[in-house]
Amino acid sequence: METPIATLTTDWGERGFFAGMVKGALMNLVEGVQVVDISHGLKAFNVMEASFMVRHGCLGFPSGTVHIIDVASQAPYVALRARGQYYICSDNGLPALVFGDEVEGVVEIPTQAGGVYNFAAYNLFVPAAAQLLKGAALSDIGPRHAQLLQRPRPDFLQQGEYYRIYVHYIDDYGNAYLGMSYREFEELRQGRPFVLQVNEMTVSEISPSYYHNGNDLNLRLTISATGQLELALQGHSLAQLTGLKVNGSVLLKFK
Repeated sequence: METPIATLTTDWGERGFFAGMVKGALMNLVEGVQVVDISHGLKAFNVMEASFMVRHGCLGFPSGTVHIIDVASQAPYVALRARGQYYICSDNGLPALVFGDEVEGVVEIPTQAGGVYNFAAYNLFVPAAAQLLKGAALSDIGPRHAQLLQRPRPDFLQQGEYYRIYVHYIDDYGNAYLGMSYREFEELRQGRPFVLQVNEMTVSEISPSYYHNGNDLNLRLTISATGQLELALQGHSLAQLTGLKVNGSVLLKFK
């Protein structure tokens, strides 16, 4: 990769100095590095939301890109390779949620007894990222990490005649990204009519976009850029009006 690329996905917020510290350190250590902000607006400590962001925001970068993910960080800290890219984060369940069995290798980032790591992204992740961006192998970072923490991710499950579909992400418009892809939906549907229910609101068709004529509160079911089913209300926040949250759920029934 001619231009070294690093990305940042964090729950730091937009007001703090944390991103500046990390970017400055990377630029000092790696000549010509391009640092891309994926998001700093993730909910604090929300591993499930962070896994959605990484899965859909990071995987399209060039081979050799190094992704720093600082959400709910705690030891052990790891560096791993998947799909030709590197990811540096905590083993807090996020790596297993995102990559499953696609991990090509994972090592532990060493810490020192008595060391203070209140800002692991700066103290630990940046030096490891710099090594990888300069061509180091994973084995140069630290010893092999034997087993990633497994955290169950609720996608959807069948309950009698209904499918309960869980919410993976709420965007800034209040739209809900569901844990069922359009492909999975069609495989289950097999051409049948359906009804999807959010509290007292229902929808029974797939819309090509969020928009429709009029300003009525009609629930819209569409296909997001991620390929997942997405629920929205034109001009309104579905999350605010219904109380829908990440890890909340909606009901789907095929007739």
